[in-house]
Amino acid sequence: MPDRLLELLRPPAHRGPLIASGAVLVTLGVVLEELRLSSRLTLGVHLVILALAAGVILALGLQARPEGGRPPAFQSVLLVCGLLLLALALARLADVLGADAVPFPAGAVTWASLVFAGFALWPAIAKGSAVCALIGALALGVAALAFVKWATGAGSASTYRWLLGFAALVYVLASLVLRGPAPRHSEQMVNAAGIAVLAIALTGVVPALIALVTGFGAVAGETLPGVWELVVLAAGCGLIAYGAVDRAPGPAYLGVANLGAFAVAVGRSAEQTLLYWPLIVLALGLGAMGAGLRPRRPLPPEPSAYPSGTVPLASRAGEETVVRVRDDGPPRA
Repeated sequence: MPDRLLELLRPPAHRGPLIASGAVLVTLGVVLEELRLSSRLTLGVHLVILALAAGVILALGLQARPEGGRPPAFQSVLLVCGLLLLALALARLADVLGADAVPFPAGAVTWASLVFAGFALWPAIAKGSAVCALIGALALGVAALAFVKWATGAGSASTYRWLLGFAALVYVLASLVLRGPAPRHSEQMVNAAGIAVLAIALTGVVPALIALVTGFGAVAGETLPGVWELVVLAAGCGLIAYGAVDRAPGPAYLGVANLGAFAVAVGRSAEQTLLYWPLIVLALGLGAMGAGLRPRRPLPPEPSAYPSGTVPLASRAGEETVVRVRDDGPPRA
């Protein structure tokens, strides 16, 4: 009986895209049900609905067979949909267990993120799913941040910036380790590092954006410190370079996002002057362009052609050589 059930949950390859598109709609429908009926149904009913939907879709994704040694596209869609529903189910489970959401349930977020990371990293390792590796790595980062909040009660933005910077460094090291045996997973670790640095940028950009849109709030005192501005700038340039060299769109997009966040954090300043970042960035850009456009050394002149009949013997590779030998011996009878 279990074997027959597993066979039923193994999507045929030719129907995989159809099943995946249906899973996307089912996921959207369950999310809408959770929003519309949040107060009409009990927490236990919500948990059962989310857990059942997540279990079925994840089972479909895990049962799909790889194509050419890598998971097919529809399998990735199934796994992402299942993990999204699993995250909502874990949040409902925390509510059922009495997690206090005010002001922040750091303990519940810690254990829920660890459980979620385990479910995400399983298909990343067993099925070779790169997108699950990205989701699992980010979940571990969230678990680490929540644990620090839970254990120490730290509320300073500087603390979490350093933690995010350390997480980005760990992701980069993991990318270097995986670059040879698992290049797609390595790229996703670069994406995780870019997201971690972008989160650092958002700690200074979000207050500036609120001040820009609403006109309220402090401006100069809530932006990033200079060292983190440098980190965001370097990460943005590095991600774009990585994306260009490896032809990876994800890191390139994240690089653009980091540079945009850098521009907002640095450009929103009370001092109307080009000092210091505008001049530094312009100098670096003009220096790189000048290095690329510098005058090139002229190539040495081509050797002149050999005169007719004086081509060296070594250059006559395509010619047939005829050797004549004179016989001075006595005439043959």
